Amino acid sequence: CANTVLIEKLVGAAAERGDSLDACAELGRKLNNQGHSIGIALGGRRVPATGKPSFTLADNEMEFGVGIHGEPGIDRRPFSSLDQTVDEMFDTLLVNGSYHRTLRFWDYQQGSWQEEQQTKQPLQSGDRVIALVNNLGATPLSELYGVYNRLTTRCQQAGLTIERNLIGAYCTSLDMTGFSITLLKVDDETLALWDAPVHTPALNWGK
Repeated sequence: CANTVLIEKLVGAAAERGDSLDACAELGRKLNNQGHSIGIALGGRRVPATGKPSFTLADNEMEFGVGIHGEPGIDRRPFSSLDQTVDEMFDTLLVNGSYHRTLRFWDYQQGSWQEEQQTKQPLQSGDRVIALVNNLGATPLSELYGVYNRLTTRCQQAGLTIERNLIGAYCTSLDMTGFSITLLKVDDETLALWDAPVHTPALNWGK
């Protein structure tokens, strides 16, 4: 999911200030459990090897819950309006916010695979978030701002405070027409990492 964009910035800032590799890895796992993403598409990406779209839709359909690599979604739904679509996405993030999962990772010290139980943290009233409205490839910027406008309204209604935002093409699926919404729960320390200087083609701020 596009939460990777936010995690990479934050973990990169932690590494820049001198945090150990283990500390950076732990921060990445923590942020992964605090982020919530969902995407929709009005058309599949064109696969370079075949020249054909990864999936096809009718004019009034959308693929709900698509992956950032062009994977089909979890559901195919009628498309009515931008605001209605954002509402369905936001409601899904709230309802499906908390769940348990098993993380499998390689332990370099022991030289073996390890498993760890983790819990995704739900979005709740009073939470502070970074909001990312991400272009999946072929969506006009003006429409992304329309998405963000509706998202701010829904966040206010749910008691979520948007502390920082990103709107644009940060994690695309080639030429897919669609977008994703990411909400990452943050605190003061996380915001300090976010505000730390960064100078890359995609993110560029601070001295």
